[in-house]
Amino acid sequence: MSGSQPRPLVGLQYFATDRSLPVADFARAVAERGFDAVLLPEHTHIPLSTQAPYPGDLPERYRRTLDPYVALSVVAAQTDLKIGTCISLVAQHDPIALAKTVATLDFMSGGRLSLGVGYGWNGPELANHGRETGKRRAIVREYVQLMRALWQDTEAEFHGDHADLSPSWAWPKPVQQPSVPVLLGCRPTPSGLAEIVGWADGWVSFGHDLDLFAAQVTELRSRWTDAGRGQAGPRIWPMLGIVDDETLRRSFDRFRALGTDQVVLDLQAADDSDLLTILDRYAAVLTKA
Repeated sequence: MSGSQPRPLVGLQYFATDRSLPVADFARAVAERGFDAVLLPEHTHIPLSTQAPYPGDLPERYRRTLDPYVALSVVAAQTDLKIGTCISLVAQHDPIALAKTVATLDFMSGGRLSLGVGYGWNGPELANHGRETGKRRAIVREYVQLMRALWQDTEAEFHGDHADLSPSWAWPKPVQQPSVPVLLGCRPTPSGLAEIVGWADGWVSFGHDLDLFAAQVTELRSRWTDAGRGQAGPRIWPMLGIVDDETLRRSFDRFRALGTDQVVLDLQAADDSDLLTILDRYAAVLTKA
């Protein structure tokens, strides 16, 4: 492997539920094998009217996910791992309360938190929170702006179409300044890339097609530079589902050559009986990478 680029972090996305391997046990297993981070998804609930966007029935794990922020606090307390969401459904929250939750978790973890955020695919779930599906992109954008104001400013204020904050004090501030990193999970359409460049710190995306992903990263970085966003970003998190050893090795090499920040290995489809075996296999491959 070329040493021209630093080794990306390796995070494990885990669908922690009330029936899965306890999140603390999972986190300790991840840390013992030398991985860098645990990332958790979010669904507050699943309405029965949900139409799953993939064949067959929606997997039961979607109905049973733990609150990611509470669960990540356990991970942070039990290990030295970095922590994050993948993906947080920001539009389903009160942004002032969520800003407090995020700031507190980053403060108490010593600055280990990153937020992968998304617009949300489940219309009925969002509607139960009183939000209109057609406005979810604008809502997420404004909520993140409001949260950053609370994280950064001594006297924070924000006024938008979907969120409003009168001049306010709020502590603690996150350890990471000026902001907890916020990466947007979205498709790399022209509008999606514009959103990333416009307000996010980076991009979360599936990276199974390596050539296509490389072209998308090049396009995003070009737009980032053209927008004057600077050389520090965008942060890039490619995701991989459960793959064989050779695919993992080849993909990790390519992601490193691309200068990605963190490779997210998505374990959501793994059964508990296979979980530790997969972690052992992945660790063995990446130790040699």
